[in-house]
Formats: sequence, C-alpha cells, structure tokens
Amino acid sequence: MDVAKYIGLFLLKNNFVYIHGLGNLELRKRSASYDGENLVGPSYEVAMTPMGSIDDNLANFIATNEQISISKASNALREFSQQSRADLQAGKPVIIPGIGSFVEERGKTRFITDPHFQYIPPSIPSMRVARRQDETIYTTSADIPVVKPRYIDPDTETETPGISWVKVAAWIAIVIAVGFAAYFGIRYMNSQKNTSEAPLLQAPVKDTLPVASSAIAVDSSSLDTMTTGVVLDNGMLSFDVILNTYTDLPKAQRRLEKLKSYGNNVELVTEEDSSVFYVILPVKNIVPADTARLMDSLKKTFNPTYGVKILE
Repeated sequence: MDVAKYIGLFLLKNNFVYIHGLGNLELRKRSASYDGENLVGPSYEVAMTPMGSIDDNLANFIATNEQISISKASNALREFSQQSRADLQAGKPVIIPGIGSFVEERGKTRFITDPHFQYIPPSIPSMRVARRQDETIYTTSADIPVVKPRYIDPDTETETPGISWVKVAAWIAIVIAVGFAAYFGIRYMNSQKNTSEAPLLQAPVKDTLPVASSAIAVDSSSLDTMTTGVVLDNGMLSFDVILNTYTDLPKAQRRLEKLKSYGNNVELVTEEDSSVFYVILPVKNIVPADTARLMDSLKKTFNPTYGVKILE
C-alpha cells in the first residue's frame, strides 16, 4: 500500500492533510492576476504547519480507495509515520510523489515543495467592456418590417378534459372492497364473542382432572339448598365459580398456571367427555345476600368480557 500517494491525493482534494508525527500540509492559494486579455487563475503552494486537527479523514480516504477496513488503514498510517520519523533522523527525505518531500534540518522537520508542482485552474477569458450588438436604425416607419398577426379562429372552442372512467371504476372498486372488508370484519368480531370451540381429538384426561357434570349460569338471588353445586351450611354458602371455559386443554392449563402465579386458589375441572375444560375458583362461607356482589366482583376481576358462572 502506497500511503505517500494517498497523502498527496488527499491534499489535492481537500487542500490540507494532517500526518501524525510529521505535521500538517496546506495548499495555500496565491492571488489571481490579469495579464491584459485574460484572467490568470490563482496558483497554489504547499506550506507546512506543526499543528493540525487529529481525525480519521485520511484513514477513511485510504480505506475507501483500497477497499479495506478503517482500522487496517490506520495501522498503515501509523507504520508510515514511524518509518518516516526513522528515515528523517537518519538524514533521508520522505517523498510525497508529485508534491514534495519532508526533510529534517537542525532537528526540525520541514517540507520542500517539488519545483515542478503546479496546481493552477484553467484561465477564464474576460473583456473589460462588453461590446454592444449592432442595432438596426429605422429612419422612417416604412422601413419597419411588417409583422403578421397570429390568426385565431373565433369558432374554435377550448376542449374540456373528459371524465376518466378508468379512475372512476378504480374508486368504485376501492369503495366496494372497503365495504366487504368492514362487513366480514364485523362478522369476525361478533363470532369471537362466542367462547365455544369445536372439540379437539385428544386423549381423555378425566382420570387426572375432576369431572363436572354441567355448567350453567345460576341466579345468585334464588340460591337454596336444592341447587346442585351449592352447599348451604349454617346459613353460609359454598360453591365453585367458573372463571374461564376452554375446549383446548393446553390453553386451560396456561390460564390456570397464570392465575396461580398471582396467588389465586384456582382449580381445573373437565366435562365427562373431555370436550370442555373449566378454570374454577372455590368460594366458601359466603352470606347469601353478598352473592350478587361477589359474582360482579369476580366478573370484573377475572372475565369482564364473558362473565363468570357457578359450577353446577
């Protein structure tokens, strides 16, 4: 990798380049001049300053042109700087091709511009006073050329743009599609309100789970000792409340584990045919008058959408 070549290219492109350990090179412009007929563009000379801004611009420039990583380009720059300082201490110049060379004189690093270095923009032709174009002078009105007026047909009518039936048909199709999407979307949302699902073919689990005969909603205001699933003991009620109903055992088990993780004493029961699974919450020793308030509280807490039921 020719690091010195990229240093020269970067200098010509950006008018400055900083080389760590050597210094900062700048292209300084000389004023333009006028030779009587042409403007001579400004010329440039290379000057070295000991101070400069430390950045990764030169490393990025080398990495982009060599198609290597920036870290590899930075390592190459560091090695070039170290080798250049060693060469300068040994009395050897460090040459930047086409630009000049670094030399060490009396313990100080200097940069000597190549005598053949030229960086001059092209000349710009110029005239101090622009010549006016010759104008034809008419002495009489008869000398003025006749300009024929543009003929406009009064019967010609401006055509109005027609209706684009393709765009009209496209908009009608879009409206119809949106209407169908809204209709089927509403039907889908309404169908989701039904918690019943088709039974899944799976191994019976009635040997491992308690069996519930049936699940119906019970009016808490009419509970008595004859209601199945409700026990009346010394004027206090005990019963099981269905919090959720599933036809998929894994879903029911996930719901059960989630409620247990929150500290709820819930259980899982199933129908005799293993087609429906209930997540229940045993409730004991409840005053009959508080049953309605208890059911409303359980509905808001555990199943606000579909409500809760008493297991019968």
